[in-house]
Amino acid sequence: MSKRDILRIHIKTPSRLHFGIIDLSRSLGRSYGSVGLAIEGRGYEILAEKSEELEVLGPEKDADRARKIAERVMQIYNIPHQVKINILESIPMHVGLSSTTQLTLAVATAITKLFGIKASSVELAEKMGRGKNSGVGTYAFMKGGFIVDGGIKEGRFPPLIFRHDFPEEWHFIIVTPEIERGLDEKTEEELFKQITASTDIARRICHSLVMKMLPSIVERDIEGFGQVLTEVQRLVGGAFSAYQGGVFGSQVASDIVNRMLEGGAYGAGQSSWGPTVYGLVEGKAQAEELKERILEFLKGKNYKASLRVVRPNNKGAHIEKRVKS
Repeated sequence: MSKRDILRIHIKTPSRLHFGIIDLSRSLGRSYGSVGLAIEGRGYEILAEKSEELEVLGPEKDADRARKIAERVMQIYNIPHQVKINILESIPMHVGLSSTTQLTLAVATAITKLFGIKASSVELAEKMGRGKNSGVGTYAFMKGGFIVDGGIKEGRFPPLIFRHDFPEEWHFIIVTPEIERGLDEKTEEELFKQITASTDIARRICHSLVMKMLPSIVERDIEGFGQVLTEVQRLVGGAFSAYQGGVFGSQVASDIVNRMLEGGAYGAGQSSWGPTVYGLVEGKAQAEELKERILEFLKGKNYKASLRVVRPNNKGAHIEKRVKS
């Protein structure tokens, strides 16, 4: 197939839940390491095709970001500014669902494929400045599923050290309160230079991860997984508490997480810096039951928030090429 045979690229990305950083102590010569999950529900959906000039259509903020990404990709790979990108669906910015990484990889993948350039998702992420703290968003785009990366050493991209399909019947209630959003990339990068935690916390997280969390996924033990997920979230949140005001990023987030656990969620926590929080349930019936309880709770507290039930994404981004017949 020649380069000019590709007429259009259609990409639908997952979102991702970030369950936490493994090691903030840096005591073993590696920084961070992270755990997370690709989810369905609301990702980026874009259409890209060649045109006479660079044109980006969609919501203004997304279009502005996508244009900057496209210009950077074209500069790196010496690609002409002759692409039309249409953003059909998007992830809200800075709410803990990987909006920046998913948009970056969607745009970069579409453009490089349109012009016949072979570049892996890791290569694109690295060249575009992603993965400085975590590789979970990149691997969620690439492969989907439950992901653990091995942290950063000497500036190299975090390696994928564990990836497993997440049980399809395990659902999440995702709640994004209408409060101050999480950190942008620049602020996060500066903050990560300051954050540290004891080796004891890192050891406890690693112990829980290897001996409880990973086996629970392989054995499809939702009760065990939910329990350790909540434990790890609180350990991670404690390490970040001086920088986000507590174990969670806000009192609203804390209230919702606690209500989810009281309402029957197997586990609950905050994704990345928030404000998005989540609760783990099994099957549609329990998901709908907890959803109604949380909606009632939000109304009673006068908390404004968006809420949805999502399933895991075990395949990564959907990429479809339209070629000449």
